[in-house]
Amino acid sequence: MDPIGFVRAARPFGDLTERELAHLVGALEVVYVPRGDRVADRVASSQYVYLVRKGAVRVEKDGTTAHLEEAEVFGGPDGTFCAPLEAWAEEDSLLYRWPAHVVEAVRQRGAVEGEVRSGVLVPVEQLVRRAPVWVPLDATCQQAAQRMAQEGVSSVLVVRQPPAGEGLPVSALAGILTDRDLRIKVVARGLGGDVPVAHVMSSPVHTVDSTTATFSAVLRMLELGVHHLPVVRDGFVVGMVTDTDLVRLQAHSPLFLLKRLEAGEVGRYAEEVAQTAGALLGAGVDVAQVCRAVTQLHDALCRRVVADAHARVGPAPVPYAWVVCGSEGREEQVLPTDQDNFLVTAQDGHEAFFAAFAEAVAEGLQAAGFPPCPGGYMATRWCLPLRRWAEEFHRWLSDPQGESLLHLQVFLDFRRVAGTLSLEPLEQVVQSARHAPVALAHMARSCVGFPVPLGPFRGLRSRHGKVDLKGGLVAPLVCVARVMALAAGSRARNTFERLQAAAQAGLVSREDAEAASDALGFGLRLRLQSQLRAVREGRRPDNEVAVAELSGWEVRRLRESLWAARQLQEVLRRRYHLYLWG
Repeated sequence: MDPIGFVRAARPFGDLTERELAHLVGALEVVYVPRGDRVADRVASSQYVYLVRKGAVRVEKDGTTAHLEEAEVFGGPDGTFCAPLEAWAEEDSLLYRWPAHVVEAVRQRGAVEGEVRSGVLVPVEQLVRRAPVWVPLDATCQQAAQRMAQEGVSSVLVVRQPPAGEGLPVSALAGILTDRDLRIKVVARGLGGDVPVAHVMSSPVHTVDSTTATFSAVLRMLELGVHHLPVVRDGFVVGMVTDTDLVRLQAHSPLFLLKRLEAGEVGRYAEEVAQTAGALLGAGVDVAQVCRAVTQLHDALCRRVVADAHARVGPAPVPYAWVVCGSEGREEQVLPTDQDNFLVTAQDGHEAFFAAFAEAVAEGLQAAGFPPCPGGYMATRWCLPLRRWAEEFHRWLSDPQGESLLHLQVFLDFRRVAGTLSLEPLEQVVQSARHAPVALAHMARSCVGFPVPLGPFRGLRSRHGKVDLKGGLVAPLVCVARVMALAAGSRARNTFERLQAAAQAGLVSREDAEAASDALGFGLRLRLQSQLRAVREGRRPDNEVAVAELSGWEVRRLRESLWAARQLQEVLRRRYHLYLWG
């Protein structure tokens, strides 16, 4: 395709006139960037606008990562194309580059709107439409409601004292009052409008910096469970961003699905979370961040189902913890798969209640798209008092072989999502494993036993033309990272975080840890893409990928990822002298 045709086909240049296209093509510079090299730093990304002609580029801004491919744009001044950011070539890449002022001149004529993919990297300040609305700390709820109605907003900030100047300093914030607070904390309780806002406001106030990428703001809302975030620039509140603003920005937003869950709409969850994950992945969002977002949705679903179960069987007689494990415990599950969970109670003697409760939750999760675990790792079978769980963990860790090893591979990735019972005693048992090298060696032996499908000269070993991404790539990395985290005394559950902890403890080089993290990210992304394609085509998703359907770049990345997994296994083999075991 000629340069003019390629630029015309690229978003956001599609609406340019022939003259404008010719002007842009005449001003472009062709840049070649070898794989792994930096494309642009924060300064260059503001001075130039880049268009990916061939290859793939990884763009990072404020902790959010996007993967850009052919015909996608980044860079530009003042956030026009989401700068300042940093970018690296993920493979040998050919780029078109323009001085930012050239594209800006075209943009000002209304032909170009700056965006990367679906706006996941757009600075959140671009969503602010008005100055913040506030009430004093001594205001009543009626006065606050009147102020919200007058201004047409769904929340007001509560300030300790009126600001002296024009701006609203962050230091003046005492809390935030939303229409949701008024419904739940005032109206639903039958309270009057004369209740002081100080009694029902939410505090402290969670904020977001004005330069934060919008997807990072989405993650922050999901993780905090809030619907409003004041936007801050240079210590002053410049406005408010709401979940509605962020939902408008992106189709199938995780915040939209969160609202449906909060309203009790869980029947089509499996289908809708697949659409959400697909939209995020299609927007170039890094797979680890897709997992983070979907984890928050899975947790919200679980809490909703738990609440519904209590409505059926009544309140718990003693404190408890509803705990997820396996990939969900590691925050690495995207599409709903088998349930992996267990129950921890404060004391025994209430077996009948918790049996009924576990059954009710299991039924609710199954109705939402999470089938029962074929291996039986579910709270319907695994419900013990905390004291007994600690004893079991001790027993399994003392001799991690056979059935004990299988239990550890599932239960060690535990994470509480509902209930109030602290699991600190279990955490302490797990941390004690760092002082048991023989037990760790037994666990390590199982990790190096995973066959990585690489043949001589790093050739792929496929079965019927397919590679098992879970068994051959993801599982070895997860297993090794788990053992290393135990040896480091880390409480991390997420595999990416475990690899970081292992590197910080000196158990693996930073280079090997980064290579393993990249390999895991690639494996999870490739598997998810394949699974989403299967869902769209009405097929049952699995963990295999057909080699013939991969691009040359994907095949090369797959080989390198498998090699990184094998190298991580070798680190464990050397550390625990496993070559002596055969």
